[in-house]
Amino acid sequence: MIKAFWFLLFYVVAFVAQTVLAPMIEVFGISPDFILFFIVFVALRYGALVGVFWGFFAGFTEDIYSDIHWLGAAALTKTVVGFIVGQFEEKFMNLGLVTKVALLGVAFFLNDAVYGITTGMSRELVTKIFLTKSLPEGLYTLVLGAFAFHFLYPRLPRHVS
Repeated sequence: MIKAFWFLLFYVVAFVAQTVLAPMIEVFGISPDFILFFIVFVALRYGALVGVFWGFFAGFTEDIYSDIHWLGAAALTKTVVGFIVGQFEEKFMNLGLVTKVALLGVAFFLNDAVYGITTGMSRELVTKIFLTKSLPEGLYTLVLGAFAFHFLYPRLPRHVS
């Protein structure tokens, strides 16, 4: 029960950061994705099952919160990302800072690719969105993610109880 409370608290912080802080630190219309970082963070730390659950929860919340007509697309996308990143959980291998940041980058682009496929976007539109939005937002998220992994990751307990 306490573990669930901590995960919920971390998610609320990520959601508030995404809805309040991200627009404030936006640069040329580009802002970081704190919710995706949360999913990658918990999936790397606690495994695929936790990544899938919180990926679905975060994606479903995003589907409800946004005005997009593809209800379920974000839930599916973030669930897939949580599962794949969760396969790299650290109890099986020791991941360095560079590897964690690289996985965050892969997760970011996987998120956008799966979302584009799920919603049936044309190849031209996916390419345009990738170059004008995904790539800059991904780089911004990677920079902030590198700092977060460096400062937060070693300080949190392996398993919250």
